[in-house]
Amino acid sequence: MVLERDLRSAWPNEGCALLLGEPGRLHSVWPCLNVWQPVEPDATEFSRRNRFSIDPAELVAAQRWCRDRHWQLLGAAHSHPTGPVTPSAEDLSWGWPGALMLIRGYAPLAWGAWSLQGEHGSLQAQALRLQLTGDGHLGK
Repeated sequence: MVLERDLRSAWPNEGCALLLGEPGRLHSVWPCLNVWQPVEPDATEFSRRNRFSIDPAELVAAQRWCRDRHWQLLGAAHSHPTGPVTPSAEDLSWGWPGALMLIRGYAPLAWGAWSLQGEHGSLQAQALRLQLTGDGHLGK
């Protein structure tokens, strides 16, 4: 519910969050603010509606919090307000081998879960099937 609420609250922009836990087991969602800024001020094809960036200080804080619990940063979640739930080339460019990527789509309403495989510069997204435990749910 935290993840759904966090990603939806950023609409019509992309929302983002960090995924924390142990390999194969997500323990916590760390909501983040989308701080993406254009590199070129005149670039109109990119905006927070189709790009996201997590503040490096937020990333460091989450990693320290993980270290105290013997967890690790598993990956990130973000939304695609107008696109499919498959990772874009831009999404793949920031990832690392083994990273988990959850994408919430709103047109149509859906979730995508991915594990990034391969090497930096040539990562491929492998679809995952999520198993929810406890009271968790991901909505429709």
